[in-house]
Amino acid sequence: MNIYRAAVFAAKIGVHKNTVKVWSLNGQWPDRHTPVSHRHCTDADMERVSEPGRTVVYGRVSSRAQRDDRRSQQQAMETFCLGADLAMDKGLTEIGGGLDFQRPVFRSLMERMENRELGLLPVARKDSLPVRV
Repeated sequence: MNIYRAAVFAAKIGVHKNTVKVWSLNGQWPDRHTPVSHRHCTDADMERVSEPGRTVVYGRVSSRAQRDDRRSQQQAMETFCLGADLAMDKGLTEIGGGLDFQRPVFRSLMERMENRELGLLPVARKDSLPVRV
């Protein structure tokens, strides 16, 4: 069994190392430490992130005129998942503005995250996330 430092594990699954720390502190992730108090993860954790039905990628564009950009976001995320050894179960995209939460696909993904039905939600671009005004 391989042991990964939190930063290495976070890079492999495509999140910031502090995200893994927060998951551990909130009880959403096993809080394991080496004898010298370094947080670490194992192959079992990697498998947990890659469970079928657990990794969905999300991309968004603002208008129908950006269809090509939507396709390129999807391809980039597929490539990212392959490079990070993540089993991508589904890729979802949406056309809609970035303001508020007027996007049904994104809202349903957030509900699934809250219900712990999803383990990982890589996002093609930070600006795909909603902004409250």
